[in-house]
Amino acid sequence: MEKETKQGLAVVGGLVGAGLAILGITKAKAAAPPPEYCCPYCPGCFATYEELVGHVKDVHPGERIPLPIEWD
Repeated sequence: MEKETKQGLAVVGGLVGAGLAILGITKAKAAAPPPEYCCPYCPGCFATYEELVGHVKDVHPGERIPLPIEWD
């Protein structure tokens, strides 16, 4: 009977560990930093696409405005 109890505990421990691992992955995805919009012409990065567009128009006049690409 003691062997069955130890095996049962091992299975439960494994399931709990797997659940915690999944929880950690979910939290990591939820806590991902917001995307940055980086200028293709200089090292500048901005919090919003609108800020990037304003930067390119002001600092790099005549250059193409980069299109935002959203990856799924």
